[in-house]
Amino acid sequence: MRRQLKVLQGRQPFLGQVKTKASVRTVELPDVVAAALTAHMGERCEPVEVDDDTDRRRPQRRGARLLFRSVNDEPMNAAMFSRIWTTARAGVGLPPRWGIHGLRHYYATVLIHAGASVKTVQLALGHSTPTVTLDTYVHEWRDVIDRTRLVVDGALGRRETAATRAGSPA
Repeated sequence: MRRQLKVLQGRQPFLGQVKTKASVRTVELPDVVAAALTAHMGERCEPVEVDDDTDRRRPQRRGARLLFRSVNDEPMNAAMFSRIWTTARAGVGLPPRWGIHGLRHYYATVLIHAGASVKTVQLALGHSTPTVTLDTYVHEWRDVIDRTRLVVDGALGRRETAATRAGSPA
């Protein structure tokens, strides 16, 4: 994504620059998500007129294909999205205080629990450094510590301890 729809109080939604340089990235979509987005975009493919302030020196008004729009085909603002999200969230049984940002955390934890490295998660989420990723998600890599210990045990040969001789699990 090279631009994003921004919503500021007192102004109509407009296209602007993304939050950080790391925000400009390719996000790998699972086939099921890509198919759903393709179908969604096919249903609503007409561009919507919006201000484009991506180049602040030359703002312009132009048509843009927006992924999400209001029921009146206008650019989506936060209040509109909140109403839609509340309905969708309740429909799939998520807790009442679970916000849209929770989907980002869900995505990250799915990657981590499937064995993704810190670097992979960093790039997928657009974090500026692996440290940012670790500061947020280090608690999700607990099983990696267990796997690491098992790998080293296997490489070095499991050493019998008093606990294993007594029949306790190691």
